[in-house]
Amino acid sequence: MNKSIFKKLLITELVLIIITIWKMIFYPYSLAPEDLKNAMIMYDELAPLPDNFVTIMIFIMLIGYFYSILLLFRFRKFGRQLYVATSALTLLFVFSKGYMVFDSFEYLLDGFSLILTGFIISSSYFSKLEKEFK
Repeated sequence: MNKSIFKKLLITELVLIIITIWKMIFYPYSLAPEDLKNAMIMYDELAPLPDNFVTIMIFIMLIGYFYSILLLFRFRKFGRQLYVATSALTLLFVFSKGYMVFDSFEYLLDGFSLILTGFIISSSYFSKLEKEFK
């Protein structure tokens, strides 16, 4: 793998994350069946609001995630470590929220993002690019 392909993977990861966040905020139940959409809207209305600590931690993790992608783009050694740490910790934030329903498009975006995350981690540690990180 060369540098240009690795950078394209990072840009693809960034675009997927932005599309996923945009979809989850503005069109959360757009592809869900009508009955499920109504049930989830009722659940969201009755569910307690997330506490401030979890919200702040999610924003900090999101900033760290984008910063780690920037450092990976510049081939910094700390970027690899930060990327692995933020990727692992963002998986733990799934447990901070109650029930979540993904429609098919969000499920597809999440699957591609997880595959890309694993590929970025493995190629940054176990390929010829390992020597490029300073």
